[in-house]
Amino acid sequence: MNIITIIKNKCKKQELTNDELNFFVKCTVDGCIDQYQIGAMLMALYLNNMTNAEVLGMTVAMANSGKMLQFRSSDTVVDKHSTGGVGDKVSIPLVPALKAAQEDLIIPMISGRGLGFTGGTLDKLESIPGFSANCLDYEQLLSIGNSFGCFIIGSSDLSPADSILYKARDVTSTIDNNGLIITSIISKKLAAGIKYLVLDLKVGSASFFHSIEEAKVFGKQFVIVAKLLGIESRVLMTRMSSPIGNYVGNSLEILESINCLKGKGPSDLHTLVETIGGHLLEMTHKVKSVKEGRNRIVKSLNDGTALEKFKQMLIKQKVDENIADELCYGNTAAVLPMAKYVIEIKSPTSGYVKSINGIMIAEVCQKLGAGRQFFHQDIDPAVGVHLFVKIGDYIKRDNVYMVLYHNEIDLNKLFLTLLQNSIELTNEIVKPENIIIGVIDCNNS
Repeated sequence: MNIITIIKNKCKKQELTNDELNFFVKCTVDGCIDQYQIGAMLMALYLNNMTNAEVLGMTVAMANSGKMLQFRSSDTVVDKHSTGGVGDKVSIPLVPALKAAQEDLIIPMISGRGLGFTGGTLDKLESIPGFSANCLDYEQLLSIGNSFGCFIIGSSDLSPADSILYKARDVTSTIDNNGLIITSIISKKLAAGIKYLVLDLKVGSASFFHSIEEAKVFGKQFVIVAKLLGIESRVLMTRMSSPIGNYVGNSLEILESINCLKGKGPSDLHTLVETIGGHLLEMTHKVKSVKEGRNRIVKSLNDGTALEKFKQMLIKQKVDENIADELCYGNTAAVLPMAKYVIEIKSPTSGYVKSINGIMIAEVCQKLGAGRQFFHQDIDPAVGVHLFVKIGDYIKRDNVYMVLYHNEIDLNKLFLTLLQNSIELTNEIVKPENIIIGVIDCNNS
């Protein structure tokens, strides 16, 4: 079999066979094909799209490219995945809250880093002193999963093909393709042994999917492919134009996650955590309805069990017990990296908040060090923004509606102008839209 022939076949819009896809994936992991050929293959798949059969075949090949986690069969293995957005810290409080609400679940979350305007869960967690995204090997992952029941980690052992292809997709502008996105997500979930999955599909100006219609097309294909591979999935379409919560930035989002775990987070973050958790509990037949599942999540957030579970998870993942305790029960901000400089940004006029441009805020934070423009770039965990308003709020002129945290000695004033322009005001009363747009599963796909 020849990689050049395979690339040529796809360029001619021919459907690739499982053998051809397996060959491409194996050669990618083994390093026996050129980087140019990987890029050419991705571009051929991107431009000519992938059939469901190709998506299925490539997903299996990628999942089988590394080790597979096999937890004890008596427990239900569940997970959540997000297509990414600004201020998306949902996974951090969700995992311990869900585990605290239902102890017999196993939640092996293999997460990722931020790239572009989206923030990475692992980057946020690594702002906690001592936390390392890759501190556990395969045997340790199995052991913690079976004994403790949850973790949030990065792993090069699981679907290594995805790690290689994701980096290649970023530098070849082949990120936003439905088939390639689905193979990336589901291959990791298959390798982690997931049986039930909720996909948080972000829709809006600060996401990969700008319209509900294109999100529906993706969601329907996603649940079909997942079902064929033995994963019961459900897609929640959620709004992503303005940031989730009140904070954007790595340390700041950990601070907000701790508040959520204490039952004191912003309402939109709580809605997402409670709703996604409620769906997973209902899907696994632990409760009779999503509403009952949501109530279970609310209880774990309010009674302290979710926070304690988070603390124990950090300790399992090599964070010093004293640091974990101070982070959760003491002076949280004192534990986390904080910026040297703080600048208040005031409203230039009075009015109701009509929109908050999440992309603009994220790009400013990225350029100041909170995000990365290439994969191995270091980030500054202390950089970020604190928003004091949400859509629909009324703000008076000269009142502070945003604070920028940064470490620049000589800050470019353009950044302040961009942040001020990110909030649009109007004289008309604005009614906020529900953050949950709709649900897609096998019954309505």
